[in-house]
Amino acid sequence: MEVITMKKWLLAAALTLGAGAAWADDVPRSVDQTVARWNQALNQGRVDELMHLYAKDAMVLLPDGKVIKDPREIRRFWEKVLAARHGRFEVDVNDVLSAKGDTVVSTLRWTNVDGELKYAYDGVIYNVFKKQADGTWKAQAQRWN
Repeated sequence: MEVITMKKWLLAAALTLGAGAAWADDVPRSVDQTVARWNQALNQGRVDELMHLYAKDAMVLLPDGKVIKDPREIRRFWEKVLAARHGRFEVDVNDVLSAKGDTVVSTLRWTNVDGELKYAYDGVIYNVFKKQADGTWKAQAQRWN
């Protein structure tokens, strides 16, 4: 999928979900809690925990434009990322673009922390989080750029 196509998709999703609409205070807090779970799993190098943060039918759009939907491929992606890491990674909520009902569209900032140095990457991660039946929020669609 081309980058421009994905950006159009995200914009359409945000507009459909009512970008700029007011949302309940617990939704952004829930996203922060979900991101904290991502950070814990990343910093402990626990791929199994990372996989539990994706919805069953999740898709990940990689920086090279490849779309992966198979959980085994998503697992391999994370195994490679974690094997090549220096220091630790952090993701932080950059912005909540839209929150409505059981769906939140947000951007995350990806940072590598190596000792005293923090390297923030130019790109952001776009996430569409969906609230699950058990009340947790999981990544339904994720776009790395």
